[in-house]
Amino acid sequence: RVPLRTFSRICTMAKWGEGDPRWIVEERADANNVNNWHWTEKNATAWSKQMLRDLLEHLAFSDDSIGKCRITEMTSIEGEATANNRKSKLIFFYEFVIKLKWSGTHNDGTTASGTVTIPNLSEENDADDIEMDVDLTGEGSVAKQALKDVVRHKGTAIVRKQIEKWIKALKEEYALDLIKPTPNAAGPKDSGPAAAAAAA
Repeated sequence: RVPLRTFSRICTMAKWGEGDPRWIVEERADANNVNNWHWTEKNATAWSKQMLRDLLEHLAFSDDSIGKCRITEMTSIEGEATANNRKSKLIFFYEFVIKLKWSGTHNDGTTASGTVTIPNLSEENDADDIEMDVDLTGEGSVAKQALKDVVRHKGTAIVRKQIEKWIKALKEEYALDLIKPTPNAAGPKDSGPAAAAAAA
């Protein structure tokens, strides 16, 4: 049995609008994760793998003075991605190793093919820092080496732009439902480099 004096003090401490918001129960239908305080996680792996496949397969790039190349297939994508919410701040973790096949045709009619490996797609690297390791299948003539260079130089720039689209979609679309509505909510916060730069 709670003494009357103790009960009175509890009621006083629990008045609506007072005290630490972590302990205030919002008027929300689901009554979960009040004020978005607790860590919540959403697995983005399957969604990310499919979107990256859609963005990268069949990409075309060319150099008018050399020839045309394209990504013919994504042979594998290994890794995982998660979107997290803590205190209304969105935090992203992802790491993938992507392997692709490419083919090309030189202006002189020579054809070439090979592989591309993206070894460092992670939240620790900006899209502009993503590397592409390009290999040529078989012996390389001058024309074939030139096509490989098209993939390495022209292709890298285009692939980075496509991956940037995935990063943007992950942060601005896929993870939005992690932030539950609360009174006077200012919207989700992103803990990425752009947010840090804006706050500086």
